[in-house]
Formats: sequence, C-alpha cells, structure tokens
Amino acid sequence: MIKYSLIILVTLSGLLSFFMGTTASAEDSLADSKDNTKSGLLSDDPEDPENLLSEIRERGAQKESVFRASPLAGLHEATDQAKQDLYDATHIKLGMSITHLSQWLSESPLAKDTWGSATLLDLPATWELLDIGKPTQGQLFFHLQGRWDYGTTGPETLGTTSLGSLNGTANTFSAYSPAFLVRNLYWQQGSEKAGWAYRVGKITPDAMFSTSAHISPQTTFLPTTAIGSFANAFPDSGLGIAGAWYINDRLKLLGLVSNANSDRYDFGDTGEGDYYKALELGAKIAPRTPKAGYSKATVWHTDGTKDGLSSNGNLGPDGWGFFLKHEQELTADGRAIGILKYGKSFNKSAFYEQQAGGHFLLYDPTGLGQLKNDLLGVGYTWAQATDSDPDLDIRSESNAEVFYRFPIYPLVDMTLSYQSVFNPALDPGNNHASVFSIRIRTTF
Repeated sequence: MIKYSLIILVTLSGLLSFFMGTTASAEDSLADSKDNTKSGLLSDDPEDPENLLSEIRERGAQKESVFRASPLAGLHEATDQAKQDLYDATHIKLGMSITHLSQWLSESPLAKDTWGSATLLDLPATWELLDIGKPTQGQLFFHLQGRWDYGTTGPETLGTTSLGSLNGTANTFSAYSPAFLVRNLYWQQGSEKAGWAYRVGKITPDAMFSTSAHISPQTTFLPTTAIGSFANAFPDSGLGIAGAWYINDRLKLLGLVSNANSDRYDFGDTGEGDYYKALELGAKIAPRTPKAGYSKATVWHTDGTKDGLSSNGNLGPDGWGFFLKHEQELTADGRAIGILKYGKSFNKSAFYEQQAGGHFLLYDPTGLGQLKNDLLGVGYTWAQATDSDPDLDIRSESNAEVFYRFPIYPLVDMTLSYQSVFNPALDPGNNHASVFSIRIRTTF
C-alpha cells in the first residue's frame, strides 16, 4: 500500500507541475461557442445523473428536426409542465431518457444469433435541500435504471457470444435481471464557484474517471473500448466517497475511495475491507471556448475482490494502473472535437491490459437550418485484453466506427452506425466482421 501511495503522489505531483505551466500559457480569452455539452462537478459522463438531468433540460429547448410534427409532442408538453410544477412546489427535478438499439452482425461464427435489440430507461432525479441557489448547495441524487431485451440476445452480449469480440459492439445494451435497479443514490454538495465538491453514497466510479462529455453509448459511440476506460479496474456501482478540488478555472483534482466488492444490484459486501482508490488531475489545455473539456491523467489502485472473481472492470487481483485522456477543441467555435486515450493496467487486475483510442466529433456537420443538433463521429479503438487464463491465447482487437446522429422528430434522435471489427479476440479464425446499428432516443 505504501508503494502504491508513493507512486500515485509522485505521478500527480509531476503532472500538476506540468499542467500548471501549460495552462498558465494558454490563451486568456475564450470565444463564445455553441453549448454542445454540459459537464457536472464530479463527472463529465453524459449518463451521470447530474449531467443527464441538465442534458434532458437543454434537449427540450431544441426543436429542429427532419419532420417538424412529432407523434410525442403532446406527451412532451404534458411532462414538461408537470416537472416544472413539481420543482416549484418541492425543489425536486425529474427527468427520463429512453434509448433503443437494434444491431446486426455480418456473421456470427460462435453462435446462431446475428441480431439483437435492447432498450435502456433512465430516471434521474435530484432534491435540492441545503443552501439552495448558493455555491454550497447540497442535494440528494437518485438514479433508477432499467434495461431489457425482446427475447433475443442483447447487443452487448451479441458482440461477445456471436462474434467473439472483447472490445464490445454495444456497451450497456443488455438486459438486467430484474429489469430495474437503483444505479446511483448519493448526497452531493459544493460547486466550482465554491472551489470544492463531494458526493457520498452509492456511486458509479467508471462514470467519473477518464470520462468525456462527448462520449456516451446513448448518444455517440457504441463499443466498450470507445466509451469506457476498462484498462482501469473499476468496481461496480456501490458505496463510496468522491471529492473534487477546483484549483483554478482550468485545473481540478478528483479523488475517490470505493468498495471494491460493490454490486449494482445492492450495496455489495462492505465488511471485507477491500477498496478501490483513484486520483485524477484534469486540465483544460489551450481551450478555445468556455465549454472546453478537461484532459485527464488518472492513477488508481485496487485491493481486488474478496473471492478473487471479476466484477465490472475488476478481474479480481490486487493491482494498479494509469489512464490518460487528451481532449481538444479543433475549431474556434468548438464544433470539432478530438479525443485521444491510452491506459495500462498491471498485475492482471483490469479487464484490459492496454487500451488506446482516437475519436473525432463534428457537431452540426450539414450546416442546414432544419437539421441543427446533428452530429458526425468517427472513432478507432484498440485493446489488448488481460490474459488471466494461461490456456488461452487472446490476441489484441481493434474497432473502427462511424456514426451519424440527427433529430428525426422534435426531441427524438436517430443514430445510424457502422463498425468494422478487426481480429475478434475470442475467435482466432475470424479476421473481420461488420456491425450495423440503429439507435432511437427520446427524453422527457
């Protein structure tokens, strides 16, 4: 433990010195920009409850679409008014997101299924209770999540069982059993203006570290290697505490301690004394707009699980690793975004031994007034899975994806995606496969 603590402290000290110098020389004035994303205090992940509530509210103000009349118009108007009435009376904010994905494989050498469908439902809520409207505001967050399929193999499972992919072809799109669970339940207090923030309760570590506001399986990329950073041995959703220190407007430090034996279906085994710890330095390097995202450097250590069995991104052993993410606005208006990622784990502790990727996103690519809020994305990811079984010879795998998302109706988005999977890790006899996906999402 002392060795790993020293490694973490030395690494962060060096990174902090580097980023302090870098951000001090960055341009001082930022141009006005289109609000493409909304990042929260302790997470940039669009599926984090705080960010999801903000995104739902902002999406409700965007009415441009291919077809101007929506079959859900009356329902959206009724729920908007009901949510506003509830907030005025109680300071409770509610939201709902429904995302459906259907996916087809060009071949399925390991199983008979070549297609699958699944639906995700998110119900985030927050109750503002302390110092409302002040920098020290405190509030309770609740996040109910449901996942189900339709008697077929869900797309997340389909990529593994039918294609032999360990990079994944549709992360999160598989059924829960039971279908609904409480994914997050925590108290959060503080703000960037206050200079600090923390959350404590049932939290989701993999939605907090090495994340980007531009990457989510419900709105952008689909492969596990594209949206997740599982060269980090993340525990599942469970009891933990996280805190952020906003050093200045371009630097922040995030730390977390969580139960390594967590289980999203309940609170996990909290009596074993196994913990996951992580520190992350975030820096806005040469930002071009006020909405520039953080580049991040994460170091982590896990005590492993009590029985040595895998859970979420943790394969079971004690181990450590690091993850780096560089995010850069490529145009003065912030419409073009580039993201690079690399991570490495040690002691066979994480799902991936190494993971790397590059992503490009262009907001409003068409320039057509009726098609505002559309998005084009291109990504390439590579991963070397951790070989925890000496009898297996698991090769590295890569995935290229291109997608186009557009509002087909007001508040209803459609995404068309194509993936090219190279060298599926679990099927040495297959060198390539194509994956086609269609995704529909609406929010209330």
